[in-house]
Amino acid sequence: MVFVILVVGALLFGGALLYAHHLEKVRKETLEKTAEELGLVFQPASEELQARFAHFKLFQTGHSKKLYNVIVGDSGEVRISIFDYRFTTGHGKHKNTSTQTVAALQSSSLLPCPSFRMRPEGFLDRIGGALGFQDIDFESHPNYSKMFVLQGEDEAAIRQFFQPKLLEFFETKLGHSVEASEDAMFFYRPKVKAKPEMIKDLLADAYEVFGHMVDQE
Repeated sequence: MVFVILVVGALLFGGALLYAHHLEKVRKETLEKTAEELGLVFQPASEELQARFAHFKLFQTGHSKKLYNVIVGDSGEVRISIFDYRFTTGHGKHKNTSTQTVAALQSSSLLPCPSFRMRPEGFLDRIGGALGFQDIDFESHPNYSKMFVLQGEDEAAIRQFFQPKLLEFFETKLGHSVEASEDAMFFYRPKVKAKPEMIKDLLADAYEVFGHMVDQE
């Protein structure tokens, strides 16, 4: 009986792996078509891009990191990158692997802003805030402050950059994260892998965020 259970378990596990592989193959093929429709280029992976982005906070969590299903292009003033990013935290039975689809826009001429990280606020963040962990809040915009954790090295510059118009705009982006530093901006939903049919919307939303940030200057 135990042997039968082990065999059935192995078959189910193998079937699950094959199905997951099939879904990833379909995803890759669909993303290739999406890239072509957008006039962009698809790459299965990009070690060059992963190395270029490695120093950003987004890519410093966990281990076994992989940047793949990459869509890239250049509009002249803005370099576009859309990709799946997978990383693992913990080890053994405490191991957890997360994947999220990220849109990155780069422009040294259009995006001079202070370095900051903005992510959805959760229960543990509220406890951390009470313990003194950094979360830049705005008394003038309590809704924004409840929705997001905002962090960065130069708090004065960040407060100056986040004018009321930008704060009010971000209040419409519940659930999203943004990181900006140097000439790059990253836009994504934490631990959410976007469906291929949503890639165009993700890029449009990233451009909308980028536009509002540029208007701050």
